[in-house]
Amino acid sequence: MVAFTVAMTVVYVIACLFLNFVVLIQKGEGGGLGGAFGGGAVDTAFGAKADSTWKRATGVSATIFMVLAIILGVFYERLDRRSVAADAAAAQQRKEAEERAKQGGDAGAGGASTPGVPGGAVEVGGEGGGAT
Repeated sequence: MVAFTVAMTVVYVIACLFLNFVVLIQKGEGGGLGGAFGGGAVDTAFGAKADSTWKRATGVSATIFMVLAIILGVFYERLDRRSVAADAAAAQQRKEAEERAKQGGDAGAGGASTPGVPGGAVEVGGEGGGAT
């Protein structure tokens, strides 16, 4: 799924660049940027029907742009959800392992207390234990 998402992202970037090109190459009603990029020369190079061709290309590329944006949004959302779930599962496994280690460690902690004192309590006062 990751390879498909990367491939769709590459197609999306190409569609974005083509959409920008098509919009900028058109001769606008007020002149626009079409004249700066040779918008008048486009009509002579591609014939008299070039204007309708560029408008159709704009519509098609805008549709591709929007459809790919929705598709990529869905795929990236699914990838994010999957990684969060995997992280949560890993965190749960770590927590359970720590709890098991604690339970195993508590059983061994009783042997570290002072010998002869019941209940594993630690004797306070050290050797001699009396007041002077």
